[in-house]
Amino acid sequence: MKIIEDILADAQTLRDELALQIKLGTAEAKDEFEKLEPHLNKLKQKTSEIAEAAGDTAKELAIAAELGIKADSADDVKTALKLAAEELKEGFEKIRKTL
Repeated sequence: MKIIEDILADAQTLRDELALQIKLGTAEAKDEFEKLEPHLNKLKQKTSEIAEAAGDTAKELAIAAELGIKADSADDVKTALKLAAEELKEGFEKIRKTL
C-alpha cells in the first residue's frame, strides 16, 4: 500500500499547488480541478480503509466494489487503486500544464 500512498501524496501535493494557482487560471482548469478533487478525497479514504482491512480480502473486495473496481483478489484491488491514483495524479498534472 506504500506505493499507492506515495502516489496519492504526490497527487495531494499537486492538488495543493493547483488550488493556489487556480485562482489565476482559466475557467476550464477550475472545472477540471473541481471534478478531480472529490475523487482524490474518496480514493484517499478508501485506500486508508483498505489498509486497515489488510489481510481481510472480503473487506478489501467490498471496499473495491464501492469504488466500482471489479477485482477477484486483494492484489487486483491494489493494482486498481494504484492505477486510479496514477490517473488522478495525471489529471492534476494536466491542469498544471494548462496554467
